Formats: sequence, structure tokens, C-alpha cells
Amino acid sequence: MFLISGVTNMVETTSDRRSANQQAGTMSDFTVWLQQQFLLATAAPRYIQLATTIEAAIKQHVLAVGDFLPPERAIAEVLDVSRVTVSKAMKLLEEKDLVIRQQGSGTRVAMHIGYSLNPDQGFTAQVLRSGSSVSNQWLLRTHITAPADIAMALELESNSAVVKLRRLRLMDGNPVSLETTYIPLRFLPDPEHLEHSLYALWQSRGIVPDGKHFRLKAITCSEENAGLLNVHSGAPLLRIVQTSRNAQGEVLELSETLCRSDVYEFEVNS
Repeated sequence: MFLISGVTNMVETTSDRRSANQQAGTMSDFTVWLQQQFLLATAAPRYIQLATTIEAAIKQHVLAVGDFLPPERAIAEVLDVSRVTVSKAMKLLEEKDLVIRQQGSGTRVAMHIGYSLNPDQGFTAQVLRSGSSVSNQWLLRTHITAPADIAMALELESNSAVVKLRRLRLMDGNPVSLETTYIPLRFLPDPEHLEHSLYALWQSRGIVPDGKHFRLKAITCSEENAGLLNVHSGAPLLRIVQTSRNAQGEVLELSETLCRSDVYEFEVNS
């Protein structure tokens, strides 16, 4: 089994990291909105009223994906309800996969990608189809001499030149996966021109993946990758190693994608 090595680039964990003051402002605005809307809630147990109001905030984009909610104690004080009421409301939201509660970090609006390994469409097309925005944070786009294990996996001669790509994949501005890809030079001679979807670029050049092979493994997140993916060191990730070929049987790419397990939901059809 080959290993895809990391790099030590220090980058922001989102394309536009919010400052502490911006986060505080978002919480303050939401607290005012919550207080106003909670007073209008229909007759129901208080925790259901609160859960319904926060769910509306998420669906109406008052809260964005990845936003942290105010602490439960602060919500209880503002709405003049008990901590138990707030906790029960958060549990309801968590059961609906609308929020993620993390000990020591707080509660934030959940991100989800329903991602299929079957279609020819890659990450960009599938996320756009879900209604979310997609962007990349490039860490590396370069030519290298392929290490022996990479050359073998790409079915190239030793010391062949290949393209190495490394990027964070962002959904709605939040990092959701870390992707490292090796490509034979003839299939991407100009990696600096790749900005968004590799498959869309290939399609425009008449290069069509015809078959894919996947290897999946659950791993824990390293300290370096935790900083990139905005998760805790040791958090669970799904590692996907993918080999794609064209209709002639030539290897187009070898990629490793580290996916946040709190975001991805995979679908495979037999």
C-alpha cells in the first residue's frame, strides 16, 4: 500500500476565516432574532418551541452552515427558560442532524454531503447539485518526479514526471475534505490552469474516466490535518484511495481523500 505524504503548509482553515469579533456579532444578531421569534412560537412544550424556532433559523439561513450557536446557558438566560429546556431542544435538533454538539467546543449548525461513489461526476458537481457552494483552497499544484510507489500505482516508468495536486475542498466556505492527487503529466500538463473541477476540465479536453476503484478505511485525524480540516486531532475521518482509468485502461489519477465523518454520507449502488 502506498502512502501519500503531507506537506507542512500553514493555511487558514476556511477561505474566509471569521474573526472573533465577527463570530461574536453573529451570535449577538442571532440571539436578538431568537428572542423575537420565540415569543411568536405556537403553543407547545417550551423545548419543542425552541427547537422549532432554531430549525427555522437554519432553514431560513439566519444561521449558516458551520455557525456556532450561543452557549446553552446564554440561551436559557435570554429566553427565561431552564437549562433543561434548552438541552432537550438541542437534543431534538441533534437527532434531526441539524446541529452537532461537541464537548468543549459547543453546538454548531451541521454540514452534510450526500455523496455517491458511483457517478462520473466528482465532488464539485455533486455538491452544487445539493444547493451548496463549492470552492477550493489550493495547497499544491506542481510537477514532481514520482516516488517509486506512486509510479507503480500510475503504471509509469520509474522517475516519471507527474502532477501532484493537494487541496482543501470547501462547502459553503467550510473545509470538508483534504484531497491529494497524482496524475500522469500527459493528462494534465498545465496544473496551474486547474481552478475548480478536474472532471469538468477533462471533459472539455475529451478525457473521460471510464472506471474507478476505491479503497476505504476509517482513520483518526493527525494534528496537522486537524488544523486544515477544522476538527480536533484524533477525530474520525474516512480515507478514500481512488484509482481512475480511461476506456483504454490507462490510469488517469491516483487520489487520496480524507473526508470528515461528521459531514459526509456515502451512497454506493450495486
